[in-house]
Amino acid sequence: MSDPHAQPLTRRRFLTGAAAGAGAIILAPQTAALGLTRSRPAGLYRGGRFAEGVIAGDPSASGVTLWTRLDGVEGAGRVELEIATDEGFRKVVQRTAIATSAKIDHAVKARVGRLKPYEEYYYRFATRTAESHVGRFRTAPPAGSKQPVSFAFFSCQDYSHGYYNAHEVLAKGDYDFVVCLGDYIYAETYHAVGHDKSGLKTGVRNDPIGRPGPNKGIVREALTLQDYRDKYKLYRSDTSLQKVHAKFPMVMLWDDHEVQDNYAGKPADGGLPPVKRFSAKRKKAAYQAFFESMPAFAGAKGDRLYRSLTFGDTVELIVMDQRRYRADQPCGDAVAPACADYNQPRDFLGRTQMDWVKQRLAASKATWKILANEVTIMPTKVLGDSFYGFDSWQGYPQERTELLTHIQSKAIKDVVFVTGDIHTFITGDVRVAEDSKTAADSVAVEFVAGSITSQGLGETDLDAGGGVKIPGNDANPATPSAIIDALRAVNPWVDQADFDHHGFGAMKASGSGLRCELVRLQTIKRKSTALLPSATFTYDLKPGQTSVKGVHGPAA
Repeated sequence: MSDPHAQPLTRRRFLTGAAAGAGAIILAPQTAALGLTRSRPAGLYRGGRFAEGVIAGDPSASGVTLWTRLDGVEGAGRVELEIATDEGFRKVVQRTAIATSAKIDHAVKARVGRLKPYEEYYYRFATRTAESHVGRFRTAPPAGSKQPVSFAFFSCQDYSHGYYNAHEVLAKGDYDFVVCLGDYIYAETYHAVGHDKSGLKTGVRNDPIGRPGPNKGIVREALTLQDYRDKYKLYRSDTSLQKVHAKFPMVMLWDDHEVQDNYAGKPADGGLPPVKRFSAKRKKAAYQAFFESMPAFAGAKGDRLYRSLTFGDTVELIVMDQRRYRADQPCGDAVAPACADYNQPRDFLGRTQMDWVKQRLAASKATWKILANEVTIMPTKVLGDSFYGFDSWQGYPQERTELLTHIQSKAIKDVVFVTGDIHTFITGDVRVAEDSKTAADSVAVEFVAGSITSQGLGETDLDAGGGVKIPGNDANPATPSAIIDALRAVNPWVDQADFDHHGFGAMKASGSGLRCELVRLQTIKRKSTALLPSATFTYDLKPGQTSVKGVHGPAA
């Protein structure tokens, strides 16, 4: 198959393609929401640019969501969407015009149905005089299928800190879908190039969006709706990221940086001090920009991000939202031992979502139950019995215990957590008791896939608890193995870790096993696709296996 990101087809070929078939159906609820119905038509735009490329999302056995944005136009109008079973668009299955306007920043989005299961399709958008690149997606296998399923997962792609070398590598793979586990954008700019007055010269490219403010370590940050919209446009100016979007359907999730670092969704103040400038208006703007910019729908129940996607009988992907419904983190979210109110009732998923996750796990017929997990469920401890912050599952121990006890008591097999957030590659056992020393207490396995570019533990001074700082090096991170071993000793559930590098996770699941490779890049500070050896970061799980402790690290 040729590269779907290659030069788009000409408008002449677009207009002279075969007539649309009767198979697929395209639903564009934004058309009605904008009041642009058949009785109030809007014509096809002339001109414009599809500068952010194209994205497919949430594939099912019969459908997918398709997205683009049109820049350089004004007012209301329509954009044409065409879908075919061949890259040359000789076998068109549907064509329609979708309305958009400045009200939604000229985003164009539709849900396509009545597609064939496990079929490859191609799609493109056009105005009267401009075309998008061609995108490609594969629908999911149908119920009952034993088809192996391949997917990649990533998170944390701070635009300023490094080049998207991982995406350049990812785009060369062959995956049924790709999961983003959050921090797709950063509201905050933490890094700068050259002689920026901030003094933060750890960047490889500048992110000029947002406003400077009072918070040390932040060059500027997004505050308004336009700021957040512009963040997505900046990040998608990267051609490596565009290649990934054009080639694979995405399953998108948010974490905190789509709004603000470490915010909690339920408290009115976001659980943040006033100096952080959190507000309900800012959160609303960030949420609006997210839904405008992603292949997901806002409004009614469409803005519920926790959901389940099935891929035959092989994989059920259970996507959790660990940000919107959470209460404030305990213990001031400090690097410290547990405080007095640590083990108190506190929403993380919240009751409605928790009940739904438990129900999906218990009812799933899939061999592998994959939990798309924003923050680590394995505890992360440092010296002096200190927790490394309380923003992850470890800050919400009652919900953590409830979920893992449910998996244990219901004897739910083959549960795997895939995780982002912490900018570190970590593999290990998910044990019911957070301080368990034995692998027999493990009910699942967790794979944490580092970050695309966001600063890792080896690239900054690491607070190791008890007043101890482990120095890092942003330009040349090289955490001594003795430090990894020392921290692994206080986290006995961890098998393997890499504090210094960046990349993503790649999985292939079948009825007979699951392979996870953590793909690590040599550098993000210059453009390169050179990889590190993967043998000690590749795991093969057999059905029924709940522990990886001792596979590449010390035995339990």
